[in-house]
Amino acid sequence: MRVNRSGWTVGTDRMAPRDWSGEVVQMPSGRLHAVSDPGLIAGRALCLAPVILLDPRDWRWPDDGDQEWPLCRICLELTHVGL
Repeated sequence: MRVNRSGWTVGTDRMAPRDWSGEVVQMPSGRLHAVSDPGLIAGRALCLAPVILLDPRDWRWPDDGDQEWPLCRICLELTHVGL
């Protein structure tokens, strides 16, 4: 797995089934977290929360955060990303 160009891989608290264009698919549920190289092995975000890793081809930290997928404030502070 490769880290995206921002330097962080994205993880989520949990996955849940959602309707996506008429098909039920597993989508993130809860906060989005920044994950560094050690977190890839440990399955932990920078804030040390356990995470499910998301496909870096589809998810970018912090670009994909919004009301539906809020960013973890601790990870945001630790990545020094100003929004």
